[in-house]
Amino acid sequence: MKLPCRPWFNCTIPSPRAWPPPAAFDLAATLRDIRTRDRYGHTIHLVAALLFAFLAPLDHGPNSVSSAILLGVFITRALVHPALFTPLLLWPPFWLALAWVGWMGLSASWSTAEHPARLVGGQRLLLGVMSLFPMLEYSRAIAWALIASASTNASVQIAQKFGVMPLPDGDSWRPSGIVALPAVAAMNAGSAILLTLALWTKERLAGRVVATLTLALCATGMALAASRQPVLALVPALALLAFLLVRWGHASWRTVASGFVALFLLSALAIPLVGEGLLRYLASAQSETAAALRGEVGFSSLHLRLFWWKLAIEQWLTHPWIGGGVGSFTDFVAAHPQTSVFLSESGISREEVLQIHPHSTFVRALAETGLVGIGLLGALLMTVLRAGWRNAAQGGVVVAGACASFCYFLMTTTTECVELMNIAYAHLVVIIALCAVPRATTRV
Repeated sequence: MKLPCRPWFNCTIPSPRAWPPPAAFDLAATLRDIRTRDRYGHTIHLVAALLFAFLAPLDHGPNSVSSAILLGVFITRALVHPALFTPLLLWPPFWLALAWVGWMGLSASWSTAEHPARLVGGQRLLLGVMSLFPMLEYSRAIAWALIASASTNASVQIAQKFGVMPLPDGDSWRPSGIVALPAVAAMNAGSAILLTLALWTKERLAGRVVATLTLALCATGMALAASRQPVLALVPALALLAFLLVRWGHASWRTVASGFVALFLLSALAIPLVGEGLLRYLASAQSETAAALRGEVGFSSLHLRLFWWKLAIEQWLTHPWIGGGVGSFTDFVAAHPQTSVFLSESGISREEVLQIHPHSTFVRALAETGLVGIGLLGALLMTVLRAGWRNAAQGGVVVAGACASFCYFLMTTTTECVELMNIAYAHLVVIIALCAVPRATTRV
């Protein structure tokens, strides 16, 4: 018996050819035909994309559930409409990401770690990039969902600060909200600030009121998280955002300046009220840096990072081409003779020193995957950055904001391993999709 296609599919619309793609491939027309043919699947896909952008950067449970829903919807639709996958096959970062993750997986075969595969498994979030691709015509809505996620976490941070909600790790001076890690809270808030400022330039009065509230929440969240690198990285990222918006004609200097003045005033208000920890932490950076340069050992995150990076370079020199294998850094540090000396001199606990990564994506890639791995990672990041730069010219303020946010994550990941922090990684995945994935030329 022949089942009717309606109401699920409109069979009067021909299904776009998937492969080989037409000589003049029109991405906008292809997505429009699929949307018209499968309007119910399109709506479900949009809901899944918005849920992912909001829930995945908040906590591990919502991250796993929303990731599975989004990927499941995309795979189902791609099986019915293979043309959804065609542009990704022509996108260089897709193959470079596949090569980089594949090399990480292969390095598990010579790793000394007990369960190295679990570190590779976190890269499944990259599938979110391709799953978001068909929904980029709703870039503005997805960007606002991501902003709402960071604002929600900042609201929880404020509630924790004033005792309305308990801190995630007991008595701590760094409220981090739902995400539990101050660095992740600060990174996600900083990225949301960049996106909000980009959207500010195209919003009317009501939209700017919402944007102002978002800026206030995220600026307060960054102050409460008191993480130095995200705060410092935000300064050049803001300058880059202003340049992109004006350079590509998305906004005038006056309009950009109005948003920046609002951020400055809100930050000037938030820091004296709740940012005493941030000011103290920033002030200590100078003395810690001077002590580290003199070769002194102290009880600080800077001293600990320098120790990790020094040992990671030694690990890389042991296996310069292939590295020690994914997850091997912890065992290398545990067996190193300098570790016991550092523990006794610094007073830092052994549990704190023996973490799974050296708190730098680039140092970790070099130590654990060698020159091959760092080469693949560098090529992947450069192609994403190049695609984002090109898309920013025609993609509108959302793409410009996402491109600045991607550069912001590149700067912050010099002192963090974002690719192993699922909550921050989910935020970054949405940013990559917004700025670098192939898109129609319509300005959003």
